[in-house]
Amino acid sequence: MSFLGRVAVAGVIPLVTCSLSAGALAAQDTTQVRTDSITPQAPSDTLAPAAGTQDSAAAQDTVLQQLPPTIPVEPAAVPLGPLPPGSRYVFTRDSILWSRYQTLGELLGEIPGLYVIRSGWQGQPEYSQYAGRGGSVLEVYWDGMPYEPVGADSLFVDPQGIPLTYIRRIDVVVQPDKAKVFIVSERNETPKARSLIRVMSGRWSTAAYTAMFQKRWRSGVGLDLAANFRSTDGLNGLEKSDQFDLWAKLAWNPSDKIGATYQVIRQDYNRSAVAVDTSGIPALKGVRTDWLLGLWAGTREDGLGLRTDLGVSSTSWGPDSAQPVPDQTLRQAWLGVRYADVNWSAAVRGRVADQRTPGELTAALDWMPTSWLVLSGDGRLRSHEGGRSSARAHGSAGLIWGALWLVGEVSWQDAVQAPALAADTAITTLDYGARFGVDTRPVTGWVGVTRRDAFQALAYPQLPFIPELNPSDAATYVVADLIVRPFHWLSVSGWYSDPFSGAPADFQPPSHLRGQVTLRSKFWRTFRSGAFDLKVQGYLERWNTGTAGRDEDDELILLPPATFWGLHASIQLVSFNLFYNLRNAMRSESQIVPRLDYAKNAHLFGVTWTFSS
Repeated sequence: MSFLGRVAVAGVIPLVTCSLSAGALAAQDTTQVRTDSITPQAPSDTLAPAAGTQDSAAAQDTVLQQLPPTIPVEPAAVPLGPLPPGSRYVFTRDSILWSRYQTLGELLGEIPGLYVIRSGWQGQPEYSQYAGRGGSVLEVYWDGMPYEPVGADSLFVDPQGIPLTYIRRIDVVVQPDKAKVFIVSERNETPKARSLIRVMSGRWSTAAYTAMFQKRWRSGVGLDLAANFRSTDGLNGLEKSDQFDLWAKLAWNPSDKIGATYQVIRQDYNRSAVAVDTSGIPALKGVRTDWLLGLWAGTREDGLGLRTDLGVSSTSWGPDSAQPVPDQTLRQAWLGVRYADVNWSAAVRGRVADQRTPGELTAALDWMPTSWLVLSGDGRLRSHEGGRSSARAHGSAGLIWGALWLVGEVSWQDAVQAPALAADTAITTLDYGARFGVDTRPVTGWVGVTRRDAFQALAYPQLPFIPELNPSDAATYVVADLIVRPFHWLSVSGWYSDPFSGAPADFQPPSHLRGQVTLRSKFWRTFRSGAFDLKVQGYLERWNTGTAGRDEDDELILLPPATFWGLHASIQLVSFNLFYNLRNAMRSESQIVPRLDYAKNAHLFGVTWTFSS
């Protein structure tokens, strides 16, 4: 298809859209996360947010707080919406704090149908596989900045390198062939200084230490500082890994109409090699540095009206002198304009970069003409080095009847998987599906059917012992997500994915199930001040025999069936939080990645203190 043809297709699918009133705009399009479980709440597109959560006007931020904001903060760089039910999962500060996860890679396992390729214990790669698209399925944005892969793996983002310790909110927008992750960094809305200390320990000399300080002044100036260190000797002392993160943000938001932020993220990696036959996971030693300058201005204090965002960033990789990976630097700049009214919203954004993808134009439009209909669309055009180009379009529509809803969506793309790879060319795919859901107090959830096109995914660079992935055939998947909460203190939740037509893609095993039982109680009759909180969660993950690519001899690699059990417990005493997590509690010999042992009876425990003055 010609470039003009791609422009035409990308411009047709996005639809004119609308936004809800200021108090309900984001509440209507998000799949919420309850405070008593990390499992995302079933979709609620026309109802108020789930108990214990808040969703502010015009998607500015979703946080759990005892007091309303007293000082303006920068708006969260997340899609405006509204989106049809089940399109977006929102993980708030509360749900992240009470979860059993340490990294973004682990957290993404909560997305129905997504397989986390955990290649070992802490510090090892944790790629995502979804829709048979390999590493290209994941797009990550940090406060609006495209989080590009650099270093030894310059093709795909490895989300294990992103800790959750200084993240305020995570939005995951799920489409038939893509998972877009929007990270919102920490911020403090009150003039009181806030600080956090976290200490964690576990098997194989695993340890992590976190410190964070936040301060805001009435003038609108804010300062955020955080440091995070984690290390482990790995299984049998053969998978040593250290990572040290520094994060600093200086913000100026004198009003709800204007503001600026500057932040720096520095990540120092030092990981030993892991042997697998004649190959294995390579060693990694180097420093990734990101800096980001963001400016924004709007016409209204409630988040509606016209708003303009400008961003400039630089991402660099500086390796150890013994590493074969050269220095890398990627500079970007973008300008976005959006308008939101009580009946419609629209956003357009252009981006330029000095390499890989020199030009990009995106647009999103959403419309909710009535309380029972939601329409949404987005499109993107990209130009890549070497005369290559990519185009993408996505559209969806949702119907709501009280507690019931039905959504249909379609995604088309003619896109390059890895712009950093000069030999990579565009692949055309068409994916579509429908899902039916219910949203009530005791039962919330949905079941969907998605038809995914054939695709040839690139192999994962940090797993060279799997040098090639099998081409995936067109297949139809059934995916379901369910939460049953018979009592306020008890919930049973999980998701299920299975291809009922066509062969499953690599690392997309059939009958894939994640489930958990959660008990959470604040014991209000005894501790009415809310000083005490308890969460106990048992969880499992299982699947049947699948495939995992081809080996050095071009032989098919099987992914054996597996079942893993775990236990998580967390106790809060005022501002003190104690947590314990046990993975693979039944000591299963199964593997998540063939040829790599998965940790058995692996425990982590620690404490978190939060101070305010």
